[in-house]
Amino acid sequence: MKAPWRGSRSENRTLNTNSPSSVASGVIHLESVESSYPGSEIPAISDFSLLVQPGEFISILGRSGAGKTTALRVIAGFEHVTSGYVRIGGQLVGSSFVHITPDQRRIGLVFQDYALFPHLSVAGNVEFGLKGHSTSEKRARAAEVIDLVGMGGYESRFVHELSGGQQQRVAIARALAPDPIALLMDEPFSNLDKQLRTVLRRDVKNIVTEAGATTILVTHDREEALATSDRVAVMGDRSIEQIGTPEEVYLNPVSAAVAKLIGPCELISGSYRAGLVETEAGTFPARELTGDALSEPKQVLVLMRASELEINAAKGTEDRGGIIELREFEGEFSEYTIRLDSGALIRVRRRAAEGLSKGQRVVVQTRNNLPLIVFPNVPGASEI
Repeated sequence: MKAPWRGSRSENRTLNTNSPSSVASGVIHLESVESSYPGSEIPAISDFSLLVQPGEFISILGRSGAGKTTALRVIAGFEHVTSGYVRIGGQLVGSSFVHITPDQRRIGLVFQDYALFPHLSVAGNVEFGLKGHSTSEKRARAAEVIDLVGMGGYESRFVHELSGGQQQRVAIARALAPDPIALLMDEPFSNLDKQLRTVLRRDVKNIVTEAGATTILVTHDREEALATSDRVAVMGDRSIEQIGTPEEVYLNPVSAAVAKLIGPCELISGSYRAGLVETEAGTFPARELTGDALSEPKQVLVLMRASELEINAAKGTEDRGGIIELREFEGEFSEYTIRLDSGALIRVRRRAAEGLSKGQRVVVQTRNNLPLIVFPNVPGASEI
């Protein structure tokens, strides 16, 4: 979204996104970045690299404490870079010897607590960041973005008169008003109930797409990341473990730890050889993401997703499998918790009309003979 009223104020001190280098390095480019908080011996992020192209919507997904919010603060300029490089619009803004302040980076920020001014109206909040413009220019731009986020008619309302979802829309309008190079959102939906969160995230994706805004979303919610993003960057311990489209990351996780973050699953031990994995739950077709054919058995962790498994009544107690410990009816399907003979638990989803009884012994299969993903069973393989 380009602002036709943007004048020649001291913007020549800020960033030029039309420079040739901005195409090669993307809108945002972090290269082997390390950043530490004062007094901490361990960096908050380390060897962090990310390239964001114009108009992309990227989610950084990770557990609490992984460093995802720190990465966002480094991009915004609130944290300094110990080593590595941060470029915005092709220009260096952060390194061990350069630090461009946040107000010079033309980055829009949206926080989980909205950070709106309670003494200002909706229009007043949106106009707040439009420094150096006439009153008429501010009003025109505010009206434009307020309509964009679906808040037209609420210009004179105050914050306390708005719902949580409406407040977040105003926060997004305020962030978009100065026509930022990129929009950074830190857990923006976490304070909303599930139903409103689902509706708002769809609306926000439509808003930023219409605005043409390059967007980075930080979240711990896998569903949120998968549903909204062009690409998902999965954070490991202080750095990105894997990045790709939601489908790529979900279907081909590079590690057991990434698989646990990107979708609900269980991991059980098995022995893999020549396309088959033998486990206490049964023998299944399997695949290694490396595609290597092994001549000798290899100890692995087997990725068990409820949506990829099926269960049927066992014919006898000698059949490998487990006992139904719990059945949870969820409308369109039932989720069964199966306790294997070792005590390990796996979960299976079946259509609700095809119920099996609690306490019944079942055998486990994969749906449509789908190969299960296996990972090397090494210490810490499933930890992020």
